[in-house]
Amino acid sequence: MITLEKIPPSMKAVVLEKPRTLACRQIPTWPLESYGDPDLVLVKVAACGVCGSDLRYYAGENPWAQHTLGRFIENPPNIVLGHEIAGDVVAVQDSKNARWLGKRVAVLCSKTCGVCPDCIGGRSHLCPNTIHLGHGQGWGKQAFYPGAYAEYVPSWAQGCFEIPADVGYGEAAMMDILAVAVHVARRGAIEPGRPVLVMGAGPAGNSIAQAAKCLGANRVAVTDRMDTPLEVSRRQGIDGVVDVRGKSEDDLAEELRRWAGEGYGSVFDSVGTAESFRLALKLLGKGGTMVEMAPRDREIPFNPLWLGSERKVTTSSNFEPRDFPTALDWLEAGRFEVGAWLTDIELAAVPQIFAAIESAHGERTAFKFVVRF
Repeated sequence: MITLEKIPPSMKAVVLEKPRTLACRQIPTWPLESYGDPDLVLVKVAACGVCGSDLRYYAGENPWAQHTLGRFIENPPNIVLGHEIAGDVVAVQDSKNARWLGKRVAVLCSKTCGVCPDCIGGRSHLCPNTIHLGHGQGWGKQAFYPGAYAEYVPSWAQGCFEIPADVGYGEAAMMDILAVAVHVARRGAIEPGRPVLVMGAGPAGNSIAQAAKCLGANRVAVTDRMDTPLEVSRRQGIDGVVDVRGKSEDDLAEELRRWAGEGYGSVFDSVGTAESFRLALKLLGKGGTMVEMAPRDREIPFNPLWLGSERKVTTSSNFEPRDFPTALDWLEAGRFEVGAWLTDIELAAVPQIFAAIESAHGERTAFKFVVRF
């Protein structure tokens, strides 16, 4: 092991002991060499974003398995959540990675196997053998499963990206969701000059709206029912910002058609209800693509005629390796704006924040929490 500083034997971390039971406690610092992967390095965490999927793990779901494998896998106990990571590399195992020591990095939070049919076929983001930070996937049986709600986190050198000098740790910690947005936007087959609709204006929807502009959408409309995401969208100058509260489906459809008389070229549904699914298809233009971002295990009445004129429905899972550097380039260039998103919290506050978010039934008290160290 080559270290930049003395690595303590234990560290503070927030542990998901079981569903809805988070505890801030002292645990052993990650035993890097025991994982059997010489590419692993140790990152001292400076910032970690609180993702919506973290809240789903907290509630007992397994969104990675549901979206990637199409089935539920029970989560193990003692997961350290957190996969939106920025920090400093302080230890490496292999001398070939010594160049990373002391570097400020944004971390790609997963590693795929490279040998399964999905990896060989160019679908590595669907690899069933993925090892993932922030939940139990791929690590085998562990006392604690690695994530970044902790003072340190193991990461792969091949997945480290140096943070540009003018990008802060908080902004860099948004790289995971921004890479997801790049992938989702590409899945939506955005056509330059056609309008785009994003249903749900939280961090995922907001970043997709920004990615749509980067890919050439001429107008972007977003919808939501909560004040905070609507206000953030207005401050960012998104073309159409629509509050859905108190509006019938027909009234909402009529309002949204003002930005797309011939229908939207791409529609992204992060709401995931039967009503949002139906509305998305109502507003989808000829040859357009709808991306269902929140597929859930339930029946939705479906009329095949909704797909006439070569309309398409698809889903999106994770992101491809090429999406991460694209997102970083756009962040550095100011094409992604995330500074208005961030509300800093301390590590010890995470259990109370999660409980408060759940008791608020999704109402946002902040647009995006970031754990700072």
